[in-house]
Amino acid sequence: MERRYTLEGGGSLAVQADGLRAVLTAERASDSRGLYKAYLRGPTGRALLGTLAPENGQLRIRRTLTLDALERQGAWPPVGGELELAFAFGGEKAPDGWCWMDPERLTFGEEALRAMAVRQGRMLFRRVDGGFQLAYPFSCARPFPLPGLFCLARPVALEGERHVCFCFDRKGWPIVPHGGGGTGVC
Repeated sequence: MERRYTLEGGGSLAVQADGLRAVLTAERASDSRGLYKAYLRGPTGRALLGTLAPENGQLRIRRTLTLDALERQGAWPPVGGELELAFAFGGEKAPDGWCWMDPERLTFGEEALRAMAVRQGRMLFRRVDGGFQLAYPFSCARPFPLPGLFCLARPVALEGERHVCFCFDRKGWPIVPHGGGGTGVC
């Protein structure tokens, strides 16, 4: 019997148990942003499936892994999956005042915030008085970045592109944005 999951980070994952093995297929639409890695998530851990490759206009990976190996990693039985942008293709220039940042280099107030940011991959970053801001490109066609902070997101335009901005204090705790007509200032 095949089970299908929506991948956090976009795309889908099909899981089919076949005796002592599982056949796993992760796919997403090709967006030319970079290289994506797929993970199978279980009750206590996750297992790397690998990097998606172009195939018929999609990005896809198909793996067959033993149930024993997945159990050792805490990824069996499956509860879902994740997709993360592991490497963004070059040529992306950050808007003035911002720089590209890997979320693993930042300190957040709690691990759940850090995990959400790491799943999203590289983001725009800038220091502001009393903390920092993160900005993510926004599209209704893609999953919302940092869904746990949806109510604290502020829409901003950075060099003509739509983004959502999140504000954090020095210790990495989210703060409520206020004032300023769409400039992204907390």
